Amino acid sequence: AAACGLIFAVSLGGLAACSKSTTDKVEDATASVVSDASAGISSIGADMDASKTQDFVTKAAIANMFEIKTSEQAVKTSKNADVLAFAKMMIKDHTAAGKKFETAAAATSGLTPPAALDDDHQKKLDDLAAKTGAAFDKAYVDIQQSAHADAVSLFDDYSKNGKDTALQTFATDTLPTLQAHKDKIDAFKE
Repeated sequence: AAACGLIFAVSLGGLAACSKSTTDKVEDATASVVSDASAGISSIGADMDASKTQDFVTKAAIANMFEIKTSEQAVKTSKNADVLAFAKMMIKDHTAAGKKFETAAAATSGLTPPAALDDDHQKKLDDLAAKTGAAFDKAYVDIQQSAHADAVSLFDDYSKNGKDTALQTFATDTLPTLQAHKDKIDAFKE
């Protein structure tokens, strides 16, 4: 009976050793999977940050170009003194903002603003250019109201949540001017 007890104790010791070895391997494997997952999530987060920054660069550049081009069209077409004054202000302010934007975007490695309007904005510009008189003025004001609502939202979001310091500073510094433009153009319909 004593021999049986000794064999049983040795068997339990071997089982405990086997169990400990298996547990260590499982813990090591789990730690490895968790580490790999964390690295993968970190990489996805960095990719999402870069994607959000590129999205901001693209949208901000197009918005700025669009507001300048529609305002240049207003200077050529409109006879309304208020529309002309607003359009000239847009050209001046957005040209200055565009230069600051280029500086901020240049500080961001690998991101390039588009050189031309996207198809949607080009179509809106073409449609605006086909109008004259009061129809032109109304369309221009509508476009500027919509464009500034979008721009204020875009810049507000990036100023709060952007990950690129130079662009975030640009967004924060530019936001009050965009809001002032929005307030001024919104007053056209009141």
